[in-house]
Amino acid sequence: MTDTRVLVLRHGQSEGNVAQVWTSSPEGYPLTERGREQARAAGERLAGRGVAALYASPLPRAQQTAQEVGRVIGLPVATLAGVHELDVGVHEGEHDDRVAPVALDVFGRWWREDDLSAGFPGGETGFQIVERMRTALDSVADRHDGTTSLVVSHGGAMALGIQSLCDNLDALFVSQHILANCELVELRRDEGGWRCEGWAGIPVD
Repeated sequence: MTDTRVLVLRHGQSEGNVAQVWTSSPEGYPLTERGREQARAAGERLAGRGVAALYASPLPRAQQTAQEVGRVIGLPVATLAGVHELDVGVHEGEHDDRVAPVALDVFGRWWREDDLSAGFPGGETGFQIVERMRTALDSVADRHDGTTSLVVSHGGAMALGIQSLCDNLDALFVSQHILANCELVELRRDEGGWRCEGWAGIPVD
């Protein structure tokens, strides 16, 4: 197995972000104009990285981000199952004022207590999120061995899924560097497994 890189980009600003709404609904929220600008700027930053394949979560905000990036780097967008946002269950569509305390508790159980059986009421467990993210990213690396691919995903799923995937990525570090819109995580897979090489512009050893 040769070195294979998968770059994972959080989507651009969506109308749901502006409204401070938690959602993993397939209908989702579209990008704002600022979100489209962020996506185009991300494409410009990635233009010299030799990206050979472009994937996106099925949710509209990820698809629209990838389309804007794809126009800049000259690649079509393929939909990738398994990298959608975490399911917030009964809190779907609720404001951050209500969901944030629940999220702090859930992520605390995942990260501080290493309890991946936890999840949002009515939503996914941590185990389910980690497994689908791992399966999806492994499938991209398998298809594009020895090259660089780009996947557009979502902040919550990326935080838990990628942190669990990479032995060199500490949960405390991830919790202190929550990904903003269109920030990038750089992953490498070789014979030893997955490693994170960069998180939102910060090199990771």
